[in-house]
Amino acid sequence: MTPPKHRPALHAALAAGVVSSSVLVLPAAHADETVGAPPAPASPAAADVDLLYFNDYHGRLASDPLLFAGAIEQLRAENEEGTLLLSGGDNVGASEYVSAVQQDNPTLDVLDALELDASAVGNHEFDRGVADLTGRITERADFPYLAANVLGPDGAPVTEASATFDVDGVRIGVVGAVTQQTATLVSPAGIEGITFGDPVAAVNAEAERLEAAGADVVVALYHEGVANASDVLGDRLVTGTSETVDVVFNAHTHDVYDEAVDRDGDGTLERAVLQAGSYGGSLGRVSFSYDRETDAVDARTEVLDVGETVTASEEELVDRYPRVARVAEIVAAAEAVAVEQGSTPVGQITGDITTAYGLRDGQPARDDRGAESSLGNLVAESIRATLQEPHGVQIGLINPGGLRADLLWADNPGEALDGDRDGQVTEAEVNQVMPFSNNLNTVTLTGAQFKQALEQQWQPAGSSRPYLQLGLSENVSYTADPSRPVGDRITSITVDGAPYDPAGSYVVGSVSFLTSGGDNFTALAEGTAATDTGRIDREAFSEYLAANAPLSPRFDRRSVQLTGAAAEACTVRFDVSSLDMTSLGAPDTTSLSVRAGAPDGTELGTVPVLDGAASVSLDRAALTEGAAVWLVADPTGTRVRVPDAVLGLAADCATPEPTEPEPTEPTEPAGPQQPGKGRPGEHPGKGEPGRGVWEHGSERARQVLGRLFG
Repeated sequence: MTPPKHRPALHAALAAGVVSSSVLVLPAAHADETVGAPPAPASPAAADVDLLYFNDYHGRLASDPLLFAGAIEQLRAENEEGTLLLSGGDNVGASEYVSAVQQDNPTLDVLDALELDASAVGNHEFDRGVADLTGRITERADFPYLAANVLGPDGAPVTEASATFDVDGVRIGVVGAVTQQTATLVSPAGIEGITFGDPVAAVNAEAERLEAAGADVVVALYHEGVANASDVLGDRLVTGTSETVDVVFNAHTHDVYDEAVDRDGDGTLERAVLQAGSYGGSLGRVSFSYDRETDAVDARTEVLDVGETVTASEEELVDRYPRVARVAEIVAAAEAVAVEQGSTPVGQITGDITTAYGLRDGQPARDDRGAESSLGNLVAESIRATLQEPHGVQIGLINPGGLRADLLWADNPGEALDGDRDGQVTEAEVNQVMPFSNNLNTVTLTGAQFKQALEQQWQPAGSSRPYLQLGLSENVSYTADPSRPVGDRITSITVDGAPYDPAGSYVVGSVSFLTSGGDNFTALAEGTAATDTGRIDREAFSEYLAANAPLSPRFDRRSVQLTGAAAEACTVRFDVSSLDMTSLGAPDTTSLSVRAGAPDGTELGTVPVLDGAASVSLDRAALTEGAAVWLVADPTGTRVRVPDAVLGLAADCATPEPTEPEPTEPTEPAGPQQPGKGRPGEHPGKGEPGRGVWEHGSERARQVLGRLFG
């Protein structure tokens, strides 16, 4: 049941035609002013206002929603009549199962119960198409969704562009905008005819209109984050935004930052810039004093950790705050539905299978989308396996943003959706990983188009994330050199053990979002024979988990960086890096085996690996004509073929005839070497400068060279 709405004055104004198509004029949640009426005169010369802010909540109803609600209420109580609660968008979409199983309706009910005043439209509000946003979502939400830069086929805003609130006698205009990349982040079929304009230009135009209409303070809700969090104040979202805007709230990139700027050098901070992380773990607060006589703003900013902010237990929060009590009721009802549908076991795992981890605010955090992961490669392989026989799929792909949770081995006794024992994977957990309900599609690409898709992992200039690492099925590997020019960084691709054919055809399987060009992978949309298989991604993944139980985590990489290739006479030298994964449980690579012919072929030698990097020297004369060379990492099992072009750097090297070498004077040994590492003869690959993997005259050298040359 939908909770009671808390802004009847808004709905009455809409019905009477009082509210324009571009701006809503609302009272604050606790103010007494009538909609559209001028603010009541206040006796003090200055008013103190608090803006509470969160972004990218993503339906986190299984992750301490009462603490989130309690933190809002506790902070709101400090300035009951002077607080406005705002969101930067992505309230729904990519949500936890408790919310997702009911299409995020419980999350919208929670935000209604918390009396959210306004929200920017996020890209995930378009996950089910614009009709869902302008229909179900906005009808259920008892707060305005704002997007000044989203226009329909008729050129009019799809939602309201802005809203105006009277807070303690201060008229605050709030304008929203969503990232211009939204068209690449959602299914094209759901946004046909919709235009996503420049968010900064749209905010500026609407801000000027709000000021002209009498707004004392203007707030921008950008569902977009700065490109470089270390240079917040130098980003276009700040420098390009009109001086009319006093507060700039960001979202989308899940970063945490807060800054305040003295724009006129008078010693007061007139503009605040802030983003509050994600998933309800933090709240931003901009507190400002507004001088009615001088029209001056003095701002203070902070981002507060929810867990550290709340000073009461959940039970105390429910007893103390009526809104928290209502949230508790909504969440309990949603959990009951989710447990009934989501606790069904679907598979077993023997260890954590996770996304890549990186540092965020100095702490390890999941979802590093610029790094390869065990979970990404597993999902890609499951797509290939699922679609290989019925649809001829040769390559499986998945985008990192499509994986929104990890598969963790340990059972959480307090979480019913986690199953009832270690290693058990439930339907709900699979939904947490893949919450978008994308169909699995296929598309036929030329080899050149597939290479272009891999090149597009380096995102266009101005993208929120400069690099997105695709998950790949286990039969594909490639080498890359990021120092090369844009569009020419992939230096080799191997499919099913053989170099790819640029003119050949490859059937690729992935989620519909990616095959339609999402995340700027436009090469995938340029293929032929596009087919919707009718399979839902998470359902297919569940079946794969069940069919292959128990599944163990794998840490072999599909890609490595191979750089610095050069040749001198018959010796080819190159550097290899990015050999280690950062998924939970991933071991460090300790050595790299160089093998002839195949990954399980003759070992030419090994080199030590430190921090995921190694240097290799290879005697080309020791190889038979046309022989492949593979790099095999221990203990991870990464297998990558050395590009033929690298071996070809020593193409003029005279290859000896296949004759038995003299036992007392063996040919200079082939294999990699690591100059200056270790003592001669101590370990393979750790000889003196200029020495090969094996010492002269060693029995192992004679045996291997004998096999190579007959």
